[in-house]
Amino acid sequence: MLIRKIPVEFFFKTCGIVSPYLAVFLGVFYFKNALFALLLYHLTLSICIIEINGVTALKLIKSDPIWHISRLICLSGLFPGVVIYFLWPIAKLESINLAQLMESVNLKNTSFIFFALYVCIVNPFLEESFWRGCFKPGSWAPRYIDALFAGYHAIILVPVFKPVFVLLSFTALMCVGWIFRNIYRMTGGLAIDLLTHIIADIAIFYAVWKIMQ
Repeated sequence: MLIRKIPVEFFFKTCGIVSPYLAVFLGVFYFKNALFALLLYHLTLSICIIEINGVTALKLIKSDPIWHISRLICLSGLFPGVVIYFLWPIAKLESINLAQLMESVNLKNTSFIFFALYVCIVNPFLEESFWRGCFKPGSWAPRYIDALFAGYHAIILVPVFKPVFVLLSFTALMCVGWIFRNIYRMTGGLAIDLLTHIIADIAIFYAVWKIMQ
C-alpha cells in the first residue's frame, strides 16, 4: 500500500540513487566481493532505467551535433587515469598495497581483467542512462544528483586515499556530474557523455593495472 502512494518515478529514482551505496557497503565492505557489488548495482540501475524511461532509454544514446570541441571533450576522459597514476604515491594511505587490496575484494589476475572489461563496456551505459538520462536537467545550476553521484565513489576511496584526496576526488566527480548533465542538456543526447565515460574508465583501469605491477 505504501508503494502505491509514492509516485512511481520518484520511487525508482530513489532506488537507483541508493543502489550504489548499498552495493558498496554489502559487496565491498561486508562480502568483500567487488563483482557482486557491481552486479547488484547494475541490476538495480537496469530496472530503474526501464521503469523511468522505458524503451526511450536507448534513444537517449544518440548521435549528438558534432561540435568542433566534441573530440576534445571525449579525450578529457584520459585525465582521471593520468592523475591517478602520477599522484598515487602521495595520495594513497601509507599502509595501502593496491594489489593486495584488489585481492581482498576477489579481484586478482583473470578476475581483475574480466571485471575491468565489464566495467568499461557496461558501466558507462548504465550510469549515464540513469544519473544523467533519468534526471532531465532544467537549468545550468548544480543539483543534488551531482553530489550523490560523487558520494558513492568517495566512499570507495576512503580506505585507499588520504582524506584530502578523498575530498578532492569527491569535488572533481561532482563537477564531472554537473558537466555531463549540461552536455546532455545542450545536445539532447548522451553520446558525448557515454564516450567520455568509457575513455575515463579505460584510463582508470589501465592506471590501476600499472600501479599493481
